[in-house]
Amino acid sequence: MSNLSPEQAALKASITKSAAIWAVILGAIIGGITYALNDEFAQPMRSLIGGGVFVVVAALIFIWRKKANSAAATCEKCSATFSITRTERVEKTLSSEPKETRDAQPDYSTKVTTWLEEVIETTDTYTCAKCGDTKTKTSTRTVKKDEKEEIEPAPVKEKPKPELGVATSTKGKPKKTGSTKN
Repeated sequence: MSNLSPEQAALKASITKSAAIWAVILGAIIGGITYALNDEFAQPMRSLIGGGVFVVVAALIFIWRKKANSAAATCEKCSATFSITRTERVEKTLSSEPKETRDAQPDYSTKVTTWLEEVIETTDTYTCAKCGDTKTKTSTRTVKKDEKEEIEPAPVKEKPKPELGVATSTKGKPKKTGSTKN
């Protein structure tokens, strides 16, 4: 496959780089676990076993990821490898709705969070560089925009104002009033 266009070569390089990164990360994790679990062996043997597991796992993951990603970049119509590229992306807002949450705070204030929730439809168009076949994929997603947080202070309770001529003291015992018989 030496006659790749610049777009196809860039796609192949991206797929290869992604597969290599995943291979190294997962190979190192599994090799490290193998090294740590083989504590009954001497140090050189543990290193050899851990290194061997790293190489085997990394190679298998690299091959698996590269095949999986290459298959996704192969044209169904003409079977050209690394020929599928995204040529157009259109985003359309389907709905927009204001949202709010209220959370009571320990100091009796209220934390109010407001935002605008949008439902966005995305249409991606993929085109084969060799035969020109096009496919479209449509997806929707929900996005929060303009999120703001405010704290509403706790309500202040006002003391009732005394009315004129009305006793407001509760100290002492009330006087008994009533009729007395003579």
